[in-house]
Amino acid sequence: SSWKPGYAAPKVAAEPPQAGPRSAVVQFPGSTLPILSVNYKGPAWSAKDRLSVAAEVLGLVAFGPNSDLYKKLVIQARKAQSFSADFEPARDPGLLSITTMVTNPADIDAVAAEIEKTAERYRSRPCDPKLLEDTKSAMKYEFLMSLETAQGACFALVPPAAYTGDIEAVEDFYRTLDSITAEDVLEAARRFLVAKHLGMGTLDDDIGIEVGITRAVDRAHAPFTQGDCGSCHNPHG
Repeated sequence: SSWKPGYAAPKVAAEPPQAGPRSAVVQFPGSTLPILSVNYKGPAWSAKDRLSVAAEVLGLVAFGPNSDLYKKLVIQARKAQSFSADFEPARDPGLLSITTMVTNPADIDAVAAEIEKTAERYRSRPCDPKLLEDTKSAMKYEFLMSLETAQGACFALVPPAAYTGDIEAVEDFYRTLDSITAEDVLEAARRFLVAKHLGMGTLDDDIGIEVGITRAVDRAHAPFTQGDCGSCHNPHG
């Protein structure tokens, strides 16, 4: 017979659990301001999984353009030329990333410390309810506005179609998003903003930057436990 089996997805072994924080410094053969990348291990995308959806919300409330950290580093102290977070999960488990270009190389350690401090804050207590509701609303209306043109609709629907094989997951995602609470965001922070799963890297033209990164990773290696919180308490592409 000329019949042959169709495509069979390869079996890909899961990545072993990360045992501790990692750091790397990349020297750029030219002139550049230092770029700091802070990354945590994240979940796979799921329209119905509350932690997966809450992780995306977490990235916006903690590190997005309306966050206290963004206002402090970019607008007030002007220690960062740019600051962005990408907490949108992919088909397979990936990284929850914060990327910033630091204005003064001498401030790289201080900026890394501010990011770490913010992660600790969101691990320790719920986020502001109004900021949470505003963020959820912005996510929904940003998606709806992206559907205004045929091209926009195509781009907006690619991720859920790629992840699930259809676009029905869009409705599931936004139903889950509507139900996300501050407690869900807190749980996502505790689950994913974990020091031992931290990967930190810099791109710079000055070898001295490695000192600051090493210090930041050393601080992040300090264990976090539930007791540290005292009485304190996830188709979108």
